[in-house]
Amino acid sequence: MDNVVINRDLLPHNICFGCGHDNPDGLHIEIRRDADHKDRLLGFFTPGENHLGFPGIAHGGVLYSAMDCLAAWTPAVLHREVKALWVLRSASITYHKPARLNHPVTFSGRITEEGKPWEAVHVATEARDERGTLLAEGQFKVIPLPPERFKKISGVDELPENWAAFFAAQSPHR
Repeated sequence: MDNVVINRDLLPHNICFGCGHDNPDGLHIEIRRDADHKDRLLGFFTPGENHLGFPGIAHGGVLYSAMDCLAAWTPAVLHREVKALWVLRSASITYHKPARLNHPVTFSGRITEEGKPWEAVHVATEARDERGTLLAEGQFKVIPLPPERFKKISGVDELPENWAAFFAAQSPHR
């Protein structure tokens, strides 16, 4: 497996709750390429006490947040020719087993349906525990927004410097 943490490398100073490593209250998910499957990304996260739902069990929303971030990163990395902010349009998730606190969870994301470069893509995600047990699976529809359109829709006047650089850069991970 590639040891490069893509989200930390491509988007330094990221404060996203799920994938940002500079958010002190965030999940700090590490997203990497899957060395065995070039069409898939992997995410890694270990839920701790501050992710509690039921005693000893991670809140389901924590898994959902991690899968949401991975779903957006999947086309952002696999389709770097589309310089866009990939945002969630819709999602469905099925929970199978609870995620235990202090036990690592591995997430996977792959594109299952896509059209033209600026159209929505469908991303299938999974969360598995360290034994490979399926904890949750999700279907996410994400859409690409060019920076100017994102700013207009979100009401943001200027993109943060790290995001502007992200859109301008060519990925060394292609």
